[in-house]
Amino acid sequence: MLKPLRSSLALLIDTGATRIELAATELEEERLRLVGLLISTLATMLLLGLTVMLLATFVIVLLWDTHRLLGIGGLAVASAVGTLLSARRWYERLVNRPPFMGATVAELQRDAQSLRAQPARP
Repeated sequence: MLKPLRSSLALLIDTGATRIELAATELEEERLRLVGLLISTLATMLLLGLTVMLLATFVIVLLWDTHRLLGIGGLAVASAVGTLLSARRWYERLVNRPPFMGATVAELQRDAQSLRAQPARP
């Protein structure tokens, strides 16, 4: 009588341990992805800022004698449009990200359905 109970308990513990390992793996992958994204974002923003400043300086110096205000205004508008497009892209990436720990939740739901489908043994 105790042998089937022990077997069921061992199966339940093994399944739980597997699911916890899957959750830990997903958390680690998400952490690594976020760290990589942060480093990449900071480097990109630094280089983009430097590029925009140098380009703006070049255009302003180039147009200084003839149309300096038009050059400054045009660069300001282009910068604002670029900022809006970038913000929209980041928002879409944030909204359309995959669900957090989706594989773990799916496996746990599959386990629950499997347990509900099994007939009770006397």
